[in-house]
Amino acid sequence: MNLRILRIIALAAGLIAVAALEVALACDTWVAMRDVTQSGSVMLGKNSDRPTFGCQPLVFNGREEWPPGSEIDLGRIKIPQVDETFATLGSSPYWCWGYEEGMNEFGVAIGNEGVWTKPLTEAFEAYAEDEGPEPGPTGMDFLRLGLERGRTAREALDIMTALLEQYGQFGSGVPGGDALASYDNSYIIADAAEAYILETAGRKWVARRVSNGSASISNRLSIETEWDLASPGIIEHAIDKGWWEEAARDEFSFRSAYMADGPGIEERDRTAHVRQEASCSMLMGAHGAIDVGKMKEIGRDQSSDPSIDLDQTASSCVAVLRPPEEGICVFWWCASRPSNGCFVPFFVEAGGVPEAVASAGTFGKRVVPPGQATPDEFSADSYWWLFRDLTDMVNADRAVRQAEVRTAFDALESEFEAGLGDIVEEAQNLKRSGDKTGASRVLSDYTASCVDRAVTRANELREHYAARAVSIPSRFQPYVGIYTGNFGPFEDAEFEVRVQNDRLAIDVPGQMVFELLNPDAEGRWYFALSPLAAVSFEEGESGEIVGLAIHQASQLTREGTLDSTGAIDGEIAALHSRYVGRYVVPFQSAEVFIVSREGKLVLEIPGQQETIELLPPDDKGRWYFAKDASAAVSFIEDESGTVDKMHLHQRFMLPRKAD
Repeated sequence: MNLRILRIIALAAGLIAVAALEVALACDTWVAMRDVTQSGSVMLGKNSDRPTFGCQPLVFNGREEWPPGSEIDLGRIKIPQVDETFATLGSSPYWCWGYEEGMNEFGVAIGNEGVWTKPLTEAFEAYAEDEGPEPGPTGMDFLRLGLERGRTAREALDIMTALLEQYGQFGSGVPGGDALASYDNSYIIADAAEAYILETAGRKWVARRVSNGSASISNRLSIETEWDLASPGIIEHAIDKGWWEEAARDEFSFRSAYMADGPGIEERDRTAHVRQEASCSMLMGAHGAIDVGKMKEIGRDQSSDPSIDLDQTASSCVAVLRPPEEGICVFWWCASRPSNGCFVPFFVEAGGVPEAVASAGTFGKRVVPPGQATPDEFSADSYWWLFRDLTDMVNADRAVRQAEVRTAFDALESEFEAGLGDIVEEAQNLKRSGDKTGASRVLSDYTASCVDRAVTRANELREHYAARAVSIPSRFQPYVGIYTGNFGPFEDAEFEVRVQNDRLAIDVPGQMVFELLNPDAEGRWYFALSPLAAVSFEEGESGEIVGLAIHQASQLTREGTLDSTGAIDGEIAALHSRYVGRYVVPFQSAEVFIVSREGKLVLEIPGQQETIELLPPDDKGRWYFAKDASAAVSFIEDESGTVDKMHLHQRFMLPRKAD
């Protein structure tokens, strides 16, 4: 591992982590049972958050019989197919076999969340040593597998957990990522009678049944001491691993034992808890009166920080689940960010979806290994991309435009819901008379008409905004433009600085648009999503902006006060003793050593002969690399004054492209 590789690792722990892992781990799922909904139907909602280029078509897969020996290609592995699969609707990332959320022909609906666990940490460590684990299905794959094979929520749970125990779960859940972008998963699995919260950690799992009231999950383990089902040896495994004390067996908490620890985990858990509390509060406050409108309202909620509705929300759904004798299940689905979009009713019994709804952008809708999935790009033939493009236009002046799109789409949604009852009744009557084809046609035609109207309204708004330029505030005008990056994974890449939501923002190629906070006293504009990344601007001789600097601080954890390789020579200098130790990059299984040699603090990289000498700290506590003034380290103390973390600071220069 050379210095360049170290810099790329640090970049992956910074910008790429913010754009990929953090985005992928910002989902929410919530459910309301029959006793608390206005109609007496079970309702499941889900917001799926992905990279902003993460096109997510809604696809239909019909019931199908499979010949013996058939396999499913999941992009990273193949697994045996069953004799028959059920019809499903699912919101499926453009490169992925599985679904972020979906419903099947029996009225089973599922949503999933990414979570971080100790078994996942072990998997990363083994992967770094080329010792496995073997690739496994993603949470999205398990979700679709449960829908295709399960007639009830419980049956889907049993199928998913059996497959989990057999194949494990490991592999990137985001396009362009490798195994280091893996995550474990939790789910809500619901039908018209009951729901289950399923939480997994590697091949282990627990599940809690929900029969009344409401519940929600986010990107955190939440099942503690009470559950209804679990994989064998769930407690014994944790005790054997040293994650739980034998003496406290009777107080065993799945969350406490299996949740990952380390830097960033507490903050990730906190932000997920904020969103979970927001959805729980909204559900509890509406018990007895929860309807489709309230479920949509939760998906669009921006009252918390972070909010449930985010710029990177790729889709949202509300599944209305009824027993067959009570009516037809409805899957309300919204492409892109729900606060800017329109929920349209879809039906598994319609037998399909309009072509534009199932279409991705320039990459196409196909199953590939995530590392081969390049960013999808806009296509006017893709329903999802029309709404993503509209979201980008709204973001340019969100204070004004969000109210305008809501006025337009709220009226449409009201009209869709007003006409839905008669359509469902007509289809139900046709089914009872034995005319299933006629019933499917009625439902399909209604969805198609709703989609057409939503597209028409979206295009009207897009044309309106395209013709109505947004004035750039004078304070931002000097900085807006294109800057060229050649560092880490970027080669001749164009970074656009623009205005979004009355903030300066930077569009990182292949990732997303990051809004920036106002500059601090040093002139650094920090990323709103991360206090570890910022930009600053370089001025020319005449005061014009000629370049952009990206600053990032990647966090490493101190694990051990001395280098176990014996690389330290002689007695450690007293001044350096509090810093010396082994530091690891969380979830990337990369490590460096800080050692004291000949009176100087030195950074060592395993497998690399050349060491990196650190200059004495400046007045901000930064120890700059002696041969690279664009890189430095600083040391972070815990409450007791002990150094427990190190930040690797880097600066990448991007010249401004001539207009």
